[in-house]
Amino acid sequence: MKRYKLYLFDFDGTLFDTSKALNMVFKVSFAKVGTTVTDDQITWLSRVPLFEAYEELGCPSDAASVKLFIDTINASVDSKESINLTELFHDTAEFLKYAKENDVHIGIVTSNNSNHVKDILNHFNIPTDSFDVIVGNVEAPTPKPDPLPINVALKMANYQGDLKDVIYVGDSHNDCLAAINAGVDHLLLDRHSNSTENFKKIKSLLDLFA
Repeated sequence: MKRYKLYLFDFDGTLFDTSKALNMVFKVSFAKVGTTVTDDQITWLSRVPLFEAYEELGCPSDAASVKLFIDTINASVDSKESINLTELFHDTAEFLKYAKENDVHIGIVTSNNSNHVKDILNHFNIPTDSFDVIVGNVEAPTPKPDPLPINVALKMANYQGDLKDVIYVGDSHNDCLAAINAGVDHLLLDRHSNSTENFKKIKSLLDLFA
């Protein structure tokens, strides 16, 4: 596979398995505004802009309810329970080891909060400086598939090269669209070979260097 000068990655569902943590966060937060979400909805919720899902589920739109929802989301995401429920994908540690030993430039571009991402990295004893850049929803408040998060990452990483030498890897439709919209290459990480999306795919992070 082609070698890139900069590899950017989604976080949830790509580098870390946050499905159990998100299940807890979403159920607690939506329950606060009187909305029940099912296990089957969790994956969908994790892959669409949060307030797009909030509106689609018919949640109350008054300012007090929205504030309660946001406050509960933030508190739940930053809780010890959320971090303890997060798991490292089997190929992530090996991939990070390869990247360090071979001076591969990597970064994280996520809709998650970058401080929460750093807390998880610290929880797993992964130095945050393993990544050239970490961009979350504070640094780039406009969510994917908008190209802003990737463009912010390129700027923060002081990347001056050709966009064709940058790739963004994620596990969702919006991840791939964000890469296309930003003019960088893309790959859909489909670990279970069950995606019907018409994007270029890999089954493991290790496939990047096969």
